[in-house]
Amino acid sequence: MRKTIIALALSTMIAGVAAPAMARDNDRYPGNNRAEASYLTPARNAEIRRDINQLDNRIQRAQANHRLSPREAQGLRRDARDIKQTYNRYANRGLSVSEYRTLERRIAVVNARLQIDKRDRDGRRG
Repeated sequence: MRKTIIALALSTMIAGVAAPAMARDNDRYPGNNRAEASYLTPARNAEIRRDINQLDNRIQRAQANHRLSPREAQGLRRDARDIKQTYNRYANRGLSVSEYRTLERRIAVVNARLQIDKRDRDGRRG
């Protein structure tokens, strides 16, 4: 009986000490080691790269089908290039969740602009 009480008290004490330590471990990168983060986020990296490539392809197809003027396509390509540069800067040592969300948001904005420019038929951006 005494061993059970001691074991129960000890496990409660350990759980009380471990909980705050585990809560702090939900930082930007597991274990605060950004160098290993790139190995932990390959799905995020692949998804962002795929989205950027799809965006480039959609811009190219829209211009080839004369749905975008060269000026509209140039502006959209510039925005896509800026996203690529940001991705390269972020992905150098792994993407955090906030960086991933920022890139996804920027890709969504350029996709929306592409849709608007494809429908307006005025040859001007915006």
